[in-house]
Amino acid sequence: MSAPVRGRSRRATAILVIAVAGVVAGCVLSLVVGARPTSPGAAFSALFAGPDGGGGGDLAQVVWQLRVPRTLLALAAGAALAVSGAFAQAWTRNPLADPGIIGITAGAAFAVAVGTTLGVVALGSQALLALAGAGAVALVVLAVSRRTSDPLTLLLVGFGMAAALRAATTLLALQDSSVLDGMRQWIVGSTVGRSGGDLAIAAVGLAVGLVFAAVAARPMDLLAMGESTAVGLGGSPRTTRTLTALAVVILAGSATAAVGPIAFVGFAAPHLVRRFTGPSLSRMLIPTALVGAAITLLADVLGRVVARPGEVEVSVVLAVIGAPLLIASVVRMRRSRPAVFA
Repeated sequence: MSAPVRGRSRRATAILVIAVAGVVAGCVLSLVVGARPTSPGAAFSALFAGPDGGGGGDLAQVVWQLRVPRTLLALAAGAALAVSGAFAQAWTRNPLADPGIIGITAGAAFAVAVGTTLGVVALGSQALLALAGAGAVALVVLAVSRRTSDPLTLLLVGFGMAAALRAATTLLALQDSSVLDGMRQWIVGSTVGRSGGDLAIAAVGLAVGLVFAAVAARPMDLLAMGESTAVGLGGSPRTTRTLTALAVVILAGSATAAVGPIAFVGFAAPHLVRRFTGPSLSRMLIPTALVGAAITLLADVLGRVVARPGEVEVSVVLAVIGAPLLIASVVRMRRSRPAVFA
């Protein structure tokens, strides 16, 4: 094994270890930190007491009915958005692409707003609407990305679409108080007050989306070397792009259906992982999912402590952290035009 390959292998192992440590630390903090002050020993005693609370009292109910589902939901949504971002960046060949930034999650939220206004309130139907909205915006993004190679053009188009869709969503929500109540979770992304159905949507979407992502990863790596090379090695660019688009839509749409629109996870996690693994989606897939899960969960925990006794939604925490990172990336790209996917 050559020295560069050994070095890349060590860096890939390092980011995997860091990501797992972040997930474990986030899980521990998420079980301990909350509106009710809890010591780590009491939280884990309640956890091991089981869902029925035998021996753990009402704290066991808090842990099992509130903190455990919230933790799992943040992990699933964060992993889905991070992998969706990695494939969106490869798909559009744009290092700034993020499902939240380029409007895919806003499209999902808008479709749910339309459905809620028309009386569609069943959780499964809303999830399908979210996927349809995410898919519609993804088609627009794909069309734009095929017409221009300027990353900032796609970013500006995405910002414009996201802003317009968010405004339309808010307008629909303000038409009626019952619609506003139903749309509350779609306006600001949050893990608070979600049900087991939301967790099921996030988990199923993550599982299905990861299957498509795993199938598309290797062909996308070949496609990054050029269409003629990919075809010469037996690949099909059309099939590869279709599988990638399905992975992006399913992952982003299901995560948005479960927790509402959250931006910057799909931008930050792939950038962080790519520094360790290189641009190969095959090597990035698992570390990106773990890093996205850790970032989202730790941001959710941070939101519980910065405004006690209230909370700050995870989407707001991530926006505060992610916006400066996005600006720094744009400035650096304008100065050096790095070959991110080379």
